[in-house]
Amino acid sequence: MSAKAPLGYFNEPRLRTIEPDKKTFAKVKECLGAFATGQYTLTAIQRKMFSLGLVGSRSGKPLVLASVEHILKNPFYYGHFQYRGEVHQGSHKPMISKKLFDKIQEALVADGKPRKKRGEKGLLYKGFAVCGECGYAITAERKIKKSGLVYHYYHCTFKSRTQKCSQTRFLREEEMSRQVQEMVKKVSLPDEWRNAYLKKLETENTDVRHSSDFFVQNLKNDIFAVSVRLSRLTDAYLGEALELGEYLERKNALTAEKRTLEEKLSDFERKGNHWLELMRNWIIEANQAGNLIKQENLSGMKDFLVSIGSNRRVAAGMLLSEFKMPWRDLAETPVRARVFGAGEVNLSSNSELWT
Repeated sequence: MSAKAPLGYFNEPRLRTIEPDKKTFAKVKECLGAFATGQYTLTAIQRKMFSLGLVGSRSGKPLVLASVEHILKNPFYYGHFQYRGEVHQGSHKPMISKKLFDKIQEALVADGKPRKKRGEKGLLYKGFAVCGECGYAITAERKIKKSGLVYHYYHCTFKSRTQKCSQTRFLREEEMSRQVQEMVKKVSLPDEWRNAYLKKLETENTDVRHSSDFFVQNLKNDIFAVSVRLSRLTDAYLGEALELGEYLERKNALTAEKRTLEEKLSDFERKGNHWLELMRNWIIEANQAGNLIKQENLSGMKDFLVSIGSNRRVAAGMLLSEFKMPWRDLAETPVRARVFGAGEVNLSSNSELWT
């Protein structure tokens, strides 16, 4: 690899490789991790880099914003490199994981704007979601009636300069709270299920390990399938069945997908039997979500949804969200399968969720 090493690395002329730079590697990694939190703008991360001594190699001044953005978008930091528009897997030491790189890209999509503290001035859901049509933030307004009653409303900020948003409907805070509660219900487990699942973990560890092996094999199968698709894609391009632009776009997407799967497999294999403890913690957390509902803890429910999901959006007065796994499976489980009367819970009635 003879290309110029990006910030945090240096070119090793004897081996003709790119190696971590002991002086800057940890500093760049710190900045990448900081930006991934979503609490920094480009100018703020630029200042942080300057404070750590990450400056222009010739000027000695703060890096220009274009260079900062290039660093944040560079796949080199998670172990790949881009050459003539095509992403390849590198042989150098990655600085960050693909998962963290994806979080950085999400923060960039949000224009690098810092997230204001949720619940500012008593507006519970300010900054909680975006408009489902134009993607801009949902803001909040406080209205005081002549009677003295105070109401909070949520609506799109209408800041898009390229798209006229039609989501003019205002959502009352009471209605937002009701929908938040309904969403939490979808990813909560009642006491019956908690007790049954914990008992199953204790008595059927062998079956759980088999499930673990099954999960690993599925990941390996997925990785192999992506590799086959990459090979076929290359054959199609060499056979002149694809134009260069289409080939590069599809290849880059598949390469990124493969990397994500490989990281999942590596993480899972490294944790080993720790999976059982993770499962136990998940069961307890899902059960505690139900307690938040019983306590009418709106702030707790809001924070819980933030921690287990993403892409929260409001459209036509409806709150929507995408859940991470395994919360997504739980959310898609019919409510009737998680509600029971008197008697013992029969796990076989919902073996698919358990798997």
